[in-house]
Amino acid sequence: GKDERSFSHIHVVFTNQLIATWEDDDSRYHARSSVYGFPSIISTAGIVEAPAKPREFYLMKQQYGMMGMDDLAIAEFKRKFEGRFIDYNDPHMTEVCKGYAAQALFFHITGEPFCEDKGCRLFNAHWQEELIYSQLESPYEFCKAHTDMLKKIIRNGLTQT
Repeated sequence: GKDERSFSHIHVVFTNQLIATWEDDDSRYHARSSVYGFPSIISTAGIVEAPAKPREFYLMKQQYGMMGMDDLAIAEFKRKFEGRFIDYNDPHMTEVCKGYAAQALFFHITGEPFCEDKGCRLFNAHWQEELIYSQLESPYEFCKAHTDMLKKIIRNGLTQT
């Protein structure tokens, strides 16, 4: 309703559909894990497909493809890279989505969803291994600057940040 069209409400849509945005600089669509705006959209398919997998994955996939892979071979192939990328039905997906929800929150509050710190959950990962580190393996959730911002928001509320 109208009462939700204010700064004090954030709208985040989670979808299993792949989302993409058009980039004029290379005249093609790019798959996205998330698109931040009003509302913000987080795509679980995008989390799987948008950040690049390790380079070796694509080289091996190309070699296996030339040999004609069946479903069993594809499963075995993916096992070789286990833990190096997020896949469909991954048990870590919910935890990863929490980080993307935090990015949506920071976009809503500050207009900037990302952080340069590779260990911060607001890091804009372009590779699956970066995503896994920032969302699952980093020794901290947020960098000092974003931790301080969160503490200030909790202490003062949104109106005084």
